Amino acid sequence: MSTYKKFVRMLRGKWQVEELPESPLLRSDDGYFTFSPFQDTEENFDSLKSASSIFVKYQPTIRKLNALDLTNPLNLNYQTTYAVQKYQRSNQIDLIKQLIEVSREKLFPQIAASEVEITYPDILHDYFAQRKFEFKLNEVETTDRYLCELDIPGKHYYIKVRMKFKTGSINVVDFVLVDYDSSDFSSQRDSIWVENLIDLLTENKRFIFDEAKYQAEKAAVAKYTNEPRDQHVIINDVRTVLKVMSLGILPAAKGINSEVKRKIRHLYFYYVYYVNNDVDELVSVVEQIGKAENYSADIFTIFTDNLRATQKNYRTAVKTVEKKNLTREVAQSSLGLPDEYYGDYLHNWHSEYDF
Repeated sequence: MSTYKKFVRMLRGKWQVEELPESPLLRSDDGYFTFSPFQDTEENFDSLKSASSIFVKYQPTIRKLNALDLTNPLNLNYQTTYAVQKYQRSNQIDLIKQLIEVSREKLFPQIAASEVEITYPDILHDYFAQRKFEFKLNEVETTDRYLCELDIPGKHYYIKVRMKFKTGSINVVDFVLVDYDSSDFSSQRDSIWVENLIDLLTENKRFIFDEAKYQAEKAAVAKYTNEPRDQHVIINDVRTVLKVMSLGILPAAKGINSEVKRKIRHLYFYYVYYVNNDVDELVSVVEQIGKAENYSADIFTIFTDNLRATQKNYRTAVKTVEKKNLTREVAQSSLGLPDEYYGDYLHNWHSEYDF
């Protein structure tokens, strides 16, 4: 049974649940991709506000093609998320508490209630004072981090739930009190759950690409590197580019197509500087992952052709820089040499859970 089906079954065991349609991953607006399961549900907060059900949405997402810090082991460009929403206005405190309790008991029974931490902004002090919790409560200053911007009237606040994992903890779900009214503690509610993090805790693996569903992808990369960060970056980038290309967005010089081309260049440079200066290895990885995830040979042929073209252009650029003695600024702006060429290497994101 898929993780999503288990998740919905868990909810149906306690509440009346209705499933919402999945949004197209490729959008017709300027956003290009659906990046959150909340998208396309905005009108429901008005049109379904009398509905007593909990609404669930399954949603693959793509976010920040070239602006995501992949030295953070929890960051992925392409991943599946779930929205769990309640449109009927009420005091949501008991429902939030029950959702945390049920998910912990059914999905993560190895995690004690005392190993769950709820972080909330101090503007919700009285809200959380309504009930006693077995979980740890962490009240913090109401900064922008806890203010949610939605195209819905009212004030909206994040509530973040972390659960113990390995040497630290991870953010399993973010709740949002939608159009919160402090006079009676009423609101509507949104929440976002990340499938990979559910599986990470359920399987008790060290990193996302250690999960069972990624065995073929990891095996393809592990032939050439056993470093967890290398595996994370390479598998993430290959899967993301293959998915984007399967949507019809091929590498080219303009618009979103140029972002795909840039993503391929970043992948090539990462492999060259952190793994091995051998494009044939990377081509093999792309082909193996492409086959494992059932993409057409045409797609990963275009992908690998772009990798080889990137190598050719890079070698030409290096010769040009050395011959003309170009400055770093000129070389990077006109020839696209990476920071690593000048000795500036990536530094891992550091927290209680990192590479």
